[in-house]
Amino acid sequence: MLSSKEYRSHDATGLAGMVQRREVTPAEVLDAALAEIERLNPKINAVVAQNTDLAREACDQLDQDRLSSMPFPGVPFLAKDINVDVAGFQTTHACRFFRDVPPAKQDSTLVRRWKEAGLITLGRSNTPEFATEFVCEPELFGPTLNPWDLSRTPGGSSGGAAAAVAAGMVPMAHGSDSGGSIRVPAACCGLFGFKPSSGVIASGSSLGPLVGGLNVDHVITRTVRDSAAMLAATAGPEDFAFVPHVMPQAAAAAKRLTIGVTAAAPDGSLPEAETIDRLNEARLLLEEMGHRTVDCTWPDGIAAWDCAQNLWAAEMALVIEARSEALGRGPDESELGAAVRWALDDIKTRSALDMVRARAQITSIQVQMATAMRSVDLLMLPVTSEPPLPSGLLSTLAKEDMAAWAPRSVRFAPYTEVFNITGGPAVSVPLFSGSGGLPIGIQFAGSVGHDALLLALAEDLEEARPWADRLPEV
Repeated sequence: MLSSKEYRSHDATGLAGMVQRREVTPAEVLDAALAEIERLNPKINAVVAQNTDLAREACDQLDQDRLSSMPFPGVPFLAKDINVDVAGFQTTHACRFFRDVPPAKQDSTLVRRWKEAGLITLGRSNTPEFATEFVCEPELFGPTLNPWDLSRTPGGSSGGAAAAVAAGMVPMAHGSDSGGSIRVPAACCGLFGFKPSSGVIASGSSLGPLVGGLNVDHVITRTVRDSAAMLAATAGPEDFAFVPHVMPQAAAAAKRLTIGVTAAAPDGSLPEAETIDRLNEARLLLEEMGHRTVDCTWPDGIAAWDCAQNLWAAEMALVIEARSEALGRGPDESELGAAVRWALDDIKTRSALDMVRARAQITSIQVQMATAMRSVDLLMLPVTSEPPLPSGLLSTLAKEDMAAWAPRSVRFAPYTEVFNITGGPAVSVPLFSGSGGLPIGIQFAGSVGHDALLLALAEDLEEARPWADRLPEV
């Protein structure tokens, strides 16, 4: 029997090792996870669906002769309630219009890879409706709260995943990132949040690569080794792929890097003073580790939101249209949140020409950023411009003043979406805490395919400034 303290002290790799050595059974690990969810979820509201019977069945079906060949045998796991289908669970997108959608009958490609790795998916984590915000406050499930401060948001859109991992309910959880949705909640919750290069991990969606290829599905973890092992276990093309699969390039961990540093966002805005101080502290740490840091600036006209919005709004409209056809009616006003209604209204005014114009703008940003990054190996910059926002701030603003909602949301996290546009890997590293005890993440980003280089640097930083043992008192 695993105690709460022992269970929470291990990352996913550590728990998997205990199962492989037969020190604990998968059922015992599952019991510990369920006990933590029962104890903590009423305070945090990170887990919005559970199926204990399916989880126990999955534990029983683990091939005992293959435990040593699985990276995560018997490790409890949560799937974000969007992007992937998990057999036996609904995919609601945290939207009231999908409240009664039937449970999925088949697993998505990525979910099959989770199972092959030995993971036990016991539930689904909260997300803002259709993953549209940097907070996690859907009207269907209610807000998820930050375990470090229950008056604050855990960030979004993978806020349920981050809150569950930070609190110790599960050692890692599924996240998706179309504009910062892994990195922002990781920064808010003091976790490691890695967005791999575009095309490295297939979700298996019937829509193909999500958000026009800007989205990446991966995990939020406490340790670098868990994220790296998960990448190795799940990297692979879509089942229907007709093009060569993008794989990360290998990189030597000891390489002396040239790292470009900026505190400014692409629009020229600056974060709060404490974030700048922590960025400078990280810069000194890099130089102590033997790396070279240089000041850098953004190319002109890097406006990621302008082009990305068309892609995610059009995709969301298509999903809602399919649900409308299945029900024989469209959503009424009470079944969609303010941000979703606004996006649907906006996308109806767009033409095919607007969509092509958005693709051209994406290509322009990719070319400009590739050119700007030729003189450096990686970039270092903030993840958010300020501490985690008060819970309810953005969702209330969306209801009261939609014209003010989008700029306020972007102002909170103006540093992340550009790397979904470039397609390169980016990561939030939990190096620091602020004066109020809330975590402050530092972002590193690289060119497409430099995933291994980014993970190698993160491993070195984790060794220099260990963070995995920092747990909130919930």
